[in-house]
Amino acid sequence: MPVIVLSLVIVALAVIALGGLYAFLMQRSRLISVLHLVSNLAQGQYARRTDPTGKGAAADLARAANALADNLETRWAQAQQDKDHLLSLLAVLDHTNEIAIATDNEDMIRLVNPAAARVLERTVDALMGKHIDTVIHHPDLRALYRQAFSSKVPVSGQVAIQTPGRTLHCQATAATIYTGAHYRGTLLVLRDITEVAKTLQMKMDFATNASHELRTPLASIRAAVETIKETGVEDVATTRRCVEIINNHVLRMQLMVQDLMDLSRVEDSRALIRSDRVDLQLVCDALASSYSAQIADKKLQLGIELAEGARSMRGDERLLTLILKNLLDNAVKFTPQGRITIRSYVRGAAGEGQATAAPDMQEHFVLEVQDTGIGIPPEDQERVFERFYTVNRSRGGADRGTGLGLSIGKHAVNAMHGGVSLRSELQVGTTVTCVFPVKGEGEGR
Repeated sequence: MPVIVLSLVIVALAVIALGGLYAFLMQRSRLISVLHLVSNLAQGQYARRTDPTGKGAAADLARAANALADNLETRWAQAQQDKDHLLSLLAVLDHTNEIAIATDNEDMIRLVNPAAARVLERTVDALMGKHIDTVIHHPDLRALYRQAFSSKVPVSGQVAIQTPGRTLHCQATAATIYTGAHYRGTLLVLRDITEVAKTLQMKMDFATNASHELRTPLASIRAAVETIKETGVEDVATTRRCVEIINNHVLRMQLMVQDLMDLSRVEDSRALIRSDRVDLQLVCDALASSYSAQIADKKLQLGIELAEGARSMRGDERLLTLILKNLLDNAVKFTPQGRITIRSYVRGAAGEGQATAAPDMQEHFVLEVQDTGIGIPPEDQERVFERFYTVNRSRGGADRGTGLGLSIGKHAVNAMHGGVSLRSELQVGTTVTCVFPVKGEGEGR
């Protein structure tokens, strides 16, 4: 009997020992799995999980490790998304013309795009980490940057920055960056509005010049009318002289209104520009006929020299007529004697003297109006295409024109994707050259 009891005790102890060993091995296996999971997390691998079932400390540890893995995977996905957004933003900033500078909470530059680097005449690397005050020296821009600290919304203002060769007009905006209640830095963005400012100035100048040009003839007309009222119609000589004054100034105002309408049409970006084959011989003959009386009165010679292969071109007949009309009008007015020549030819990209272009070179159709007139001083030649600009020293008197002819011609040439240039010598003459691209085989001839 004692032997049986002893055997049972030994068997029970063995079972207990085996159960404990099994539990130990299971706990050890769970711990090893948790260690592998933690190792993967340390290496940036967030997809692995361990078995969370069971009881005890090892199971609790496994569930905690899985929760940690879930949290890290979510954070990693968010970080990747934020990184993608940041890279997209940086790509946009790299390719935009707007100037962008971002600083941290100590006013040190942490982001700057190439446009800002070009304006500041430094490289991007040279600007990174610099204090904003060592880079921005413009007082208004500094004031705008500091003003952003005391404002809950972005602040804006216009500044003019001097750069080599020109003045840059910018719309500047400064905005502070916060994460919750913590200040992180300031973003400064400058948008180039130089062309907008130039356009506004041109409109103001245009209104001023137009008002001045209209005020002068109106004052003369008013003075003539007052003279007639004072002397009475019985004074035939005075009345005739005043009527002549009124007539001359009314004609001048009529020409100015017509020129303003032409200028408005050629500047209208919505206008349809045709591309028809235009017979230049017919256009030149019509203009020669309309100016025949003026040419005969001044005893001038008018030559029309259209090269072989350049007697017609592809373009807008209305604009071409307008171009030649204004150039011929100027030539007739300011050529007291000699000859006026309308010329056309085709040249290659290599130079004017080349009659035909090589197959791989762009051809150009050239229209020229040349005169033997009084010429234009060198200091005025760059400005004669401006609206209302007249060369007072050489182009005074009754025939001085409205100052819009060359401007109309230039805009008409530009509307046809061409370019215009001028060369002139005092008391020798002036040549205005209009160049138009020839887009295809035979096109423009």
